[in-house]
Amino acid sequence: MVELYAWDLSTPDGLCGVTDSRAAAIGHVTDALRKAEDGTRGVVRRVALSPSGRPVYIDLGPIARARREDKTGAIIWEPW
Repeated sequence: MVELYAWDLSTPDGLCGVTDSRAAAIGHVTDALRKAEDGTRGVVRRVALSPSGRPVYIDLGPIARARREDKTGAIIWEPW
């Protein structure tokens, strides 16, 4: 079974994506947060394809959350 990870940021333009690599999902969030405004948050969630055959992902829950620190711009990861 292939593991899938969805990632997204709390930005007005709604940056998001899906990958089969946990490391890639974390990398996408990290890269996007480096370019984002202070206070922006991101999340990586484990997902699965719906067995209905429709192109829908089932959210299996978050695995990590990150935020861009207001004062320093540092990316802070919080394991879930």
